[in-house]
Amino acid sequence: MKTCFSSLLLALAFIGFSSVELRAQMITGVPKNAQEIKVDEKLGKDIPGSLVFMNDRGESIQLAKLFDGKRPVILTLNYSDCPGLCIAQLNGLTEGVSEMFGLSLGPDFQMVSISIDPRETVEKVAKTKARYATLLPREHHASGWHFLTGDGKSIQTIAEAVGFKYSYDPKSNRYNHGSVAVLISPKGMITRYLYSVKFEPETLRLSLVEASDGKLGSTSDQFLLWCFHYDPEENRYSADAKRILSFAAGAFVLMGVGISIPFWFSRPPAKADSSDKLLESDSTSSSSAQS
Repeated sequence: MKTCFSSLLLALAFIGFSSVELRAQMITGVPKNAQEIKVDEKLGKDIPGSLVFMNDRGESIQLAKLFDGKRPVILTLNYSDCPGLCIAQLNGLTEGVSEMFGLSLGPDFQMVSISIDPRETVEKVAKTKARYATLLPREHHASGWHFLTGDGKSIQTIAEAVGFKYSYDPKSNRYNHGSVAVLISPKGMITRYLYSVKFEPETLRLSLVEASDGKLGSTSDQFLLWCFHYDPEENRYSADAKRILSFAAGAFVLMGVGISIPFWFSRPPAKADSSDKLLESDSTSSSSAQS
């Protein structure tokens, strides 16, 4: 009897614990095995350039070699066997880059896609690169898009460096992860995170100009960056009302000064009025009388 009663209590406790866990998952809206999937932004931090990966030609390449001090880099973390999210992100990135005006992949900036699956072979990486290379317009050079694979330690190190949290699910043999593109300066410093599977061309362009340390873009691009700020909620650059108003006020004052300057310089000299003439006449008469 005691044994049955104890078993009943254990069963009720288990049911209670499970229901609490289930309610927690329902409240957060995220499955338990995906609750750690997030990105801890590391803005202003440097990429560990000493890490070594393999490219699509089977060559060892040090990350530092990809940061030449001239071209910014767009970094993504994916893997070729991803059932959907990675495909959507890379397709969206390809489309955004293809529609971007004025900047070319290769000459102006580079892209690096590192596989988070250490089992991924060079042959598979090469096939993935070839698939996306065919989607790029002529003005973009596929040689500027580096698809890399590496060992588990190197992958984990670069993921931690950019704050990319992911996990492996052995039941489904899949990786749980988010979708983010990391903008990195030509010297290897993280400057911006873009969260999306569809990237607006203008957002990509401004992000690259911002990351380039002034090496990319025109004067108008620099002005736009001054007037706009990145809105993480909208995943795009939005107008900064305070800066635009201050610029408009300054422009209005300068315009007013510019209009008034010709008026002041072209104004004729003032004529002496009758009272001044009368005083001058009296003064002359007094001097004559005294003499």
